[in-house]
Amino acid sequence: MPKLSYDMRGRLIKVPASYTPREYTADNIAVYEDWWEGDFKDELQFTDNPAWIFYDILTNTRYGLGEYIDPVLDIDKYALYRVARYCDELVDDGNDGEEPRFRANLFLTKAEEAYKVIKDMATIFRGILFWMDGQLTPILDAPSDPVYSFTKSNVIDGSFLYQTAGYKTKANQVIVTWNDPELNFEPVPLIVEDRNAIVKDGRVNK
Repeated sequence: MPKLSYDMRGRLIKVPASYTPREYTADNIAVYEDWWEGDFKDELQFTDNPAWIFYDILTNTRYGLGEYIDPVLDIDKYALYRVARYCDELVDDGNDGEEPRFRANLFLTKAEEAYKVIKDMATIFRGILFWMDGQLTPILDAPSDPVYSFTKSNVIDGSFLYQTAGYKTKANQVIVTWNDPELNFEPVPLIVEDRNAIVKDGRVNK
């Protein structure tokens, strides 16, 4: 049999009523209206926004957690909306263009523990999950304003203790394998390294 490859759009999923995925816009940029009342579109749509794919895995009753999680009571969908907007913000793509900050294109090929699946999916948008105020709430690791300042004047005895991670946990070179669309989606290794850290430490820590 010949080796076959496919260009797939994936599943149709629920998206907010105030959101137009980039797959449906002329300029390939997602559109958010000013106000969202928490409702979803009647028609399912394509999207590669990690937040709404994450919402789909939480609410789907066939391959997700829909039998155990109430989408109205148990999920902080407004926190997910903030995550989704952050994912769709345009950033430099490294080729003099722009692309969404985070995208998700997943194949779920085997059964896994539910918590592992949703925890791994949350890492796509640099998120961690909390059960907070009776709801599953994603917390986004994104730049924000400080909420409190610690100084010697408001710390007992004005004493700070400092710790750092060991050398073995501080990688300064990572080899990432990804599917390159320009090479028929063949797996291609890409080296990403912190050259300043390599020079400073005098060694490569893969």
